[in-house]
Amino acid sequence: MRRKPLLASLILLLWGTPIQAQIGQHTINQREARKLVQGALVALGENARLVQIRPWPYYWAPGFYTFQAWLPGPGEGDSVLRPFFFAVNPWSGDVWDAMGCVRITSPAIEKEQELIWRRSRLPNEVRETIRNKAPGCSTNP
Repeated sequence: MRRKPLLASLILLLWGTPIQAQIGQHTINQREARKLVQGALVALGENARLVQIRPWPYYWAPGFYTFQAWLPGPGEGDSVLRPFFFAVNPWSGDVWDAMGCVRITSPAIEKEQELIWRRSRLPNEVRETIRNKAPGCSTNP
């Protein structure tokens, strides 16, 4: 199992700066990251049309796009808002619950991520390494 990270590191070392430069550049923009957050809310069973999604400065997720989403409370006429916090990996499109340190996915999100990956033109050997980049989590994904 240790061979995959070793292989990815070896490929990065052999290909050097061009690959590292590509990895350093985001493959999605903030608008695309926001769309993935909407998909994550749907995957969580929420109505994404009722949500206010705004950028959120989360300093423990450097390089990630981070958002806060506010949804109305569950009761009709409820004036209480429920907060959600997300971090989106700008290289893979992985969406994380930033507080629970849990990756959120669905078939629709996975489809978008596949398009992002193809567009990035990064070698498949580094895919797992990039996807395992977590937003300031102390636990393994």
